[in-house]
Amino acid sequence: MKKAIENIINGLKSEDEVSVSVALDEIEQLSGLTDDDKIALASALALLFYRDHVGMSEMISLANRAEKQITRFGSVVIPFLIDELVSADAESCAHLGRAIAVNGANAIAPLLDVWNRKRTDQYALINLTQALAYFRIPEVLQALPEILVAAESDNYQLSSNAINAMGKLVVRIDPNLFDEALRQQMFDISFARLSDSRSLVRMQAARTLGKLMEKGLLTNTQKERLQTAYCAITGKDGSNDWDDAYIVRHEAKCYLPLLKTTPTSVTHYQQSFKILSKRELCPNTFHYVIEAPLIARKLQAGQFIIIRPHELSERIPLSICGWDREEGHIEVVIMSVGKTTLQMNEMGVGDCFKDIVGPLGERSHVRHYRGTCVVIGGGFGTGAIIPTARDLKALGSRVIGVIGARSKELLIMVDELKAACDEVILTTNDGSAGIQGFVTNALEQIIKEEKRVSHVLAIGPVPMMQAVCELTRPIGIETMVSLNALMVDGTGMCGACRISIDGKTKFACFHGPDFDGHKVDFDQLTKRQKMFVAEEKQALETL
Repeated sequence: MKKAIENIINGLKSEDEVSVSVALDEIEQLSGLTDDDKIALASALALLFYRDHVGMSEMISLANRAEKQITRFGSVVIPFLIDELVSADAESCAHLGRAIAVNGANAIAPLLDVWNRKRTDQYALINLTQALAYFRIPEVLQALPEILVAAESDNYQLSSNAINAMGKLVVRIDPNLFDEALRQQMFDISFARLSDSRSLVRMQAARTLGKLMEKGLLTNTQKERLQTAYCAITGKDGSNDWDDAYIVRHEAKCYLPLLKTTPTSVTHYQQSFKILSKRELCPNTFHYVIEAPLIARKLQAGQFIIIRPHELSERIPLSICGWDREEGHIEVVIMSVGKTTLQMNEMGVGDCFKDIVGPLGERSHVRHYRGTCVVIGGGFGTGAIIPTARDLKALGSRVIGVIGARSKELLIMVDELKAACDEVILTTNDGSAGIQGFVTNALEQIIKEEKRVSHVLAIGPVPMMQAVCELTRPIGIETMVSLNALMVDGTGMCGACRISIDGKTKFACFHGPDFDGHKVDFDQLTKRQKMFVAEEKQALETL
């Protein structure tokens, strides 16, 4: 038996998906396992949760199989799972939390014991809270007092996780088990968090309050207060003080119809996302002006949006190349590279995008520089550098723009960038316009001719941004790059856009999109960008 288990563990550690799958099949055939065997196998299976799934599409399903296998080992592996849980990343935490929750009441006391010992470790509490949210048994209510305390934490991630856990338990546990005092406490804490400075916390509070109402846990007075709050959040009370975060308004909008006397006449926050103008910049690349007054009002240089053209299409991130707060519109450049962007470029003036979320991300890192600032755009990235160039120039910096393309016909937004810069240099691979070569050739020329280059911003294809960073790294020029990585929700919740910055995991949507290019792990980024090449090709074939 020992030899068989060793072989299985070695198979689970393999980088080969087939070997891992065979090892999982072999575990299903085992019987008569000792406690030590189960712990050893659970430890090996848990390693699959931490795997980087880049280029290994099957590994996600294998990790799910590993989670189910661990649940077969029973309560003997609970201490090991909890020990792993407290320091796990978000994705691994989900696997571990579900595996722990399957053990039911046997796992509650160990979780609370670790909670008590890790009370000052907020990262551990975040993961423990997430695990408790997976339980579906009444015994989990023993943990609710701790969850309520966590919901009032100053740490917004712990607070949002705890409020989210409250909402999940309200749905999963018999409503009759929540006594009046507990209901009042859950309402008061969640309601107070509707005014939190963090949109993520406000969103979870709005959602949990809606679940409390759905499950009949609110009094009439509480419902009236909640209705008033939801109307204020969505702008349906006639004021101009609606919540500026779409994710919060969305939650309030979903639950508002369930309240009895919802006013419906005022719709201040609604936006049509109508295409006001469309012009072709070069083959397969278009400039759009889109009606979006609320987004235009809040936008800052460097931020982005997530857009969905149709009800059944995917959501994709797009950089912003301009906006007009007074006219209430935003400007984007869309290049046809996949199914969704092809669908978008088939739309015309008067058509409306299904929805747009934004502004998302952090503002560009701009300040007054004594030396010259260089903004570099490649392909559709040219539009994205214009707002930052404009801000840098407004702060008194000398700004030189560089645009790169394969040929003259593919150069875009040249006049717009000239209006935002002191000087613009063009580069083409074939020499049909400007300098023959790449944007790095222009940057080398600028560095030689300018007295001092203090700041570089590069936006475009990953190889271009990496080449710029490799040029500026040895001479110590501050260099920022905009990482439009794979994204799903765009608010830092899903973790799909995770990247490595100076060895630490960051989310491009929440911490970026601008990052210090000298700290970016470009090899990892390149691999992640290629994760769904096969699926993208298959999607194009269905058009």
